[in-house]
Amino acid sequence: MSQTADPRPGLSDSDDGEVPAGGLNILLVDDIQENLELLQDVLAENNYTSVLARNGVEALAKLRHERVHLIVADAMMPKMDGFQLCKEVRTLPGCAAVPFIIYTGNYIDETDQRLARSIGVDRYVVKYAGLGALVDAVNELVQQRYGVRAVQPVAAAEQIDEHAFLEQHRAIVIRKLEEKMAELEMYADTLVRKNREIQASEERYRALFDHASIAIFVTDHESGRILDANRQALALLGYRKEELLEMPALPFGGEPGAQKSAVPLYASGETTIRTKSGEAIQVDVVVGPVTRPQDPRVMLFVRDVTEKKKMQAQLLQAEKLTLMGRLAAGIAHEIRNPLAAVTLNLQYLVGKLGAEGDLRQTLDDMLEGARRIETVIGNTLNLARVAPPVLELNQLNGLIDQVLRYVKIALQQKRITIEARLDRNIPSVSADARQIQQVMINVLQNAIDASPEGSMLTVTTGIAVEVRTDVTPGTIRKAVVEIRDRGAGIPPDHVKQIFESFRTTKAGGTGLGLALSKFIMDRHNAEIRIEPAVGGGTIVKLVFPIQG
Repeated sequence: MSQTADPRPGLSDSDDGEVPAGGLNILLVDDIQENLELLQDVLAENNYTSVLARNGVEALAKLRHERVHLIVADAMMPKMDGFQLCKEVRTLPGCAAVPFIIYTGNYIDETDQRLARSIGVDRYVVKYAGLGALVDAVNELVQQRYGVRAVQPVAAAEQIDEHAFLEQHRAIVIRKLEEKMAELEMYADTLVRKNREIQASEERYRALFDHASIAIFVTDHESGRILDANRQALALLGYRKEELLEMPALPFGGEPGAQKSAVPLYASGETTIRTKSGEAIQVDVVVGPVTRPQDPRVMLFVRDVTEKKKMQAQLLQAEKLTLMGRLAAGIAHEIRNPLAAVTLNLQYLVGKLGAEGDLRQTLDDMLEGARRIETVIGNTLNLARVAPPVLELNQLNGLIDQVLRYVKIALQQKRITIEARLDRNIPSVSADARQIQQVMINVLQNAIDASPEGSMLTVTTGIAVEVRTDVTPGTIRKAVVEIRDRGAGIPPDHVKQIFESFRTTKAGGTGLGLALSKFIMDRHNAEIRIEPAVGGGTIVKLVFPIQG
């Protein structure tokens, strides 16, 4: 028999009976390095060379590059065990006829051996049978496969007996087990310590998160879905946490019930958000990642700035009043004195001309214009220099009776009638009579100007019971004066700015009457409300707190 070497990996069927000059090469497959080294030493003592692999996947890679004459594989291995490896080998060109031995200490049942034989395993050797049984199986398969005895008997002194192998193997296993146990104990201690640190950190984070004085939402950056929310967040929107977690996104902007994706809003700034009740509130949003930049979660720090905006508007209004106070002094000095002279001269001319003639009508128009200028100056001065109210108990019905006498001429000029529905049991309120009468005159004059000729104004007094909006639950009683006209009403887009200075829709109006009225009512801790009336027209309500 010739002993030529085949340069190709594995053996083809045509290699049957050929033993290479360099000896037989055996592929050893085991996931335990110590087992591989021990098997390699034993087979080397029997004149075999070995190729080592830690699992079935690695073994298949070796077969692509190594010439192998026999395979010994453990049954239990990660990634690919011995059974799977045998099945794969039997399908590889050039390797299908390579003898295959499973050497195992776990799969020892008869059913396991039958499975091995069914997939093409040539020998099934259990580890407790000893290394001698494995060497015998190798020699037997080599002789059957190649037709010759591939190894020479080894001197008895060079052979390792079973007892020595077991002792060596036990020592190796025990040493490795002790090392692994020590590593596991160190790892367990480290794991326990890290777990405590993580738990403490989580508790600190949760406490800070839940008790923060600002609303915090944790959301998914991609979908906008809410993942967590603290107590302030729940209080801000009025939802239970379960309801928030079921929502597809935070309800930024939009109509009541609408929910926009939060993704476009992941930039710090001011926006609006809707509460569970449908109220739109202004909020300031600051965005930041939860932990790492690649984490898909983001934190939204949301602060309600509705009151802040109201304060800013009030400050702006106060600045306007201050500015008007400065302007008023200049106006009084520069215009009032020459205007008085003009008015006196016009009155003198009217007296000289008598009651007839076109020139008299012209002079009357000029006097009316002068009076309008005087009214503008007076309103400006009043708005800038309203004295602090002198509060006394006053009957609203009595104040209304006096005011109606003041506007009697204006009512007669437009043939407007007054329907008074005064509740005689309404209690007195704490108010400055002169200032409240000024408010009533302003409101009534606006109602007269807005009403068509021959129409009716309704003046009503009564008591309203309202739910408290502060922290104390219950109701509160208030005295209400209601004045309704039958005019065209106020456009909705004008209602929000109606109390701002110099805003007016009346021809010849100054835009100061309602601004002055609101200023006075605020100083009385009272309210002035404007709303459309059912059937047309406008309702103005003056709402006063009732003492006691």
